[in-house]
Amino acid sequence: MVASEFAAVSVSLDSRGNGTRLRLEDLRSGAVRYLDALELESIVWAPEHWVRELLDPSRHRWRDADPGPSVESMRETDPGDAGT
Repeated sequence: MVASEFAAVSVSLDSRGNGTRLRLEDLRSGAVRYLDALELESIVWAPEHWVRELLDPSRHRWRDADPGPSVESMRETDPGDAGT
């Protein structure tokens, strides 16, 4: 577990898919995200400003209308939806 006064996340390895993935679980909301080796490598090689922007919680968290990753990642989109 990795925790601070702002967040608590469980970090573990998941081997049930087509290879080992990192399993991240937000212990407050229960949202889960899996990252494979290629996704992790992409984070490591990304420019610092991009990583800072990606990980800035004020851009995608703590907003009243934001459903959070557990809902967002499960939402099916209509190809003609254009993101609305």
